[in-house]
Amino acid sequence: MNALRPEIARIADAANDAERAAALLECSLSTLMTCESTIRNRLMHAGFAEGLTYLDAELLQLRSTRRASDAGLQSMAVIVARGRMYRIVLGLPADGQEE
Repeated sequence: MNALRPEIARIADAANDAERAAALLECSLSTLMTCESTIRNRLMHAGFAEGLTYLDAELLQLRSTRRASDAGLQSMAVIVARGRMYRIVLGLPADGQEE
């Protein structure tokens, strides 16, 4: 049996969404891309929809055609997805709707 890469094992072994969000944010973009299916499987198994949204945003940005005039810019979807992950890490609602 093949062992999971440490970054993926951290996502798989996370006890809650905050730990999963932290693991996703610390995962290299290269790992997100090369291990997409495994990461997606672990997030789906955990029922972590915000994590799937984050993964989709990062990968869409990585796979999009770039222009020289856009150098260094990130899409709004990535900025929002990362912000939601940070909020989850902090134990706050992802949507910013504190009661």
